[in-house]
Amino acid sequence: MVKKVTSASIAVLAACTVAHFLNHVYTGAIAPFLPVIRNELSMSLTEAGMITSAAILTMTLAHLAVGYYADKGWRDRLIPISVLLGGLFILLAGFASSFLYLLVCMLLLGLGVSGFHPCSFPALADRFPTTKRASAVGVQAMGGLIGTALIPVLGVALLVILGDWRDSLILLGLVGLIVFLPVAALMRQDRLDLSCEQETEQEKGPDGWTRSYYLAILYSGLRGIPFRCTNLLMPLYLVVSYGYEPVWAGSLTTLMIGTGFIAEIISSPVSDRIGKRVPFIIMSTAVMTPFLLLLNFALAPIPLALALMGIGFFYYWGLPPYQAYQTEISPRNSKGLAFGVLFSIGALPGAISPWIFGAIGDLYGLQASILFLVATSALATVVALFMRERPASISSELDSEAVLENF
Repeated sequence: MVKKVTSASIAVLAACTVAHFLNHVYTGAIAPFLPVIRNELSMSLTEAGMITSAAILTMTLAHLAVGYYADKGWRDRLIPISVLLGGLFILLAGFASSFLYLLVCMLLLGLGVSGFHPCSFPALADRFPTTKRASAVGVQAMGGLIGTALIPVLGVALLVILGDWRDSLILLGLVGLIVFLPVAALMRQDRLDLSCEQETEQEKGPDGWTRSYYLAILYSGLRGIPFRCTNLLMPLYLVVSYGYEPVWAGSLTTLMIGTGFIAEIISSPVSDRIGKRVPFIIMSTAVMTPFLLLLNFALAPIPLALALMGIGFFYYWGLPPYQAYQTEISPRNSKGLAFGVLFSIGALPGAISPWIFGAIGDLYGLQASILFLVATSALATVVALFMRERPASISSELDSEAVLENF
């Protein structure tokens, strides 16, 4: 881990931010078109959930292997490759004429984009001192957040302009094929810089696998369920439950996620400044839970918009502190593998949750599906209450570093 931010740090941050943006655009690309696709391909809610779960599922299953290779020095290559393959498989999805073909494309998409998450966080941890880490993680997280927020309204806009969801997917795929080159060039700066001598300090963190790490796996699994379902299925939910047109449903979804952008801007520097992560983590799911429950009360347009803003704000309020917390509790010599586990085993419940959400909706109605999200968000809060900050010895070292940096 470097003691100061360098030009290579900025290059890696830029590459990770762009790659994260496209990662979320591609894994969420089907969502804005789902009401149209569902009608055209005559899909049930369960099948719609399977389509949205497919890419997340294979991405999640591949993360463990990706994390292993990240520790072997492959992360600078895997990040740009994830952009290239993501664009390729979204482009191929644009030729879908059946549920099965689209499902296969989504399964391959997940494998293609799996190279990002287990590689990006260790890369940032190596390139930014601990006192700047939540801010750096927050910046790259905003890339993913902007991608998630943009795709609902962008998808609807492309649908209106191009008149077809297939042409829209092909255009989105071409973007990844083009952006691959600059992302690869930026990550190459990291390899070149590592070949030069630079002032570094030993990475802080536990030597082995700790209780805090295992709690983080459990928390990630529970927290990921409402995250995946609201981000991927909200447009379809609003069309089915509230009768909105896809344009309005996509706009409300963008409003929900866009509000989270404000939350991240606030929580990232505040978490770094006060040196705390856990209070943000607890508050995130604790306050999000009642906002999720409000969706079951047939809200008028303005209260519905406010409820969606509350969901988006408080979910993303805890995201940068939680991701910084993950870098601090992961074994310092196996961070790639640690993040591979977090983004595979820890993310598996979220990966299959859209399918479960849809199946519950088919069997018991979408109000029961919302209660499923409420329950898992509440359980995540209970788990967060047992989390502890990094060891006091490390906290005191960070406080000393922060004081020195202010001179």
